[in-house]
Amino acid sequence: MRIEKERILLYDRNKQEDLIMKYFMVEGMLKNVDKLNDEIMKQHMAYTQKAMDEGMIFLSGLKKDQSGGVFLIKSDTEERLKEYLDHEPMHLHGIQDYRYVEFDAHYISEDSHWFS
Repeated sequence: MRIEKERILLYDRNKQEDLIMKYFMVEGMLKNVDKLNDEIMKQHMAYTQKAMDEGMIFLSGLKKDQSGGVFLIKSDTEERLKEYLDHEPMHLHGIQDYRYVEFDAHYISEDSHWFS
């Protein structure tokens, strides 16, 4: 199925601005796993779930080698993505750094069992 660019309407003092959402693939890279504890993990999971509930994150998961995580995220600006990552609990506690790349989504599978 071909994907049409998602548009979002923002209102700024009676001015309507039409923005196209940007898509990012984000990789988390663990750098100090010794700092990780149950409380920080709960904060991380809650922060991620909130972004998923708001429709910002499409999927999230742990890399097979457990050296960090990956997720697909959308944001109206790169600056907003950076703000999200800067406030991520694993980053705030010096446990994980992030790198990302913006991409254009052209097609998506109609197979609802893709992750099965």
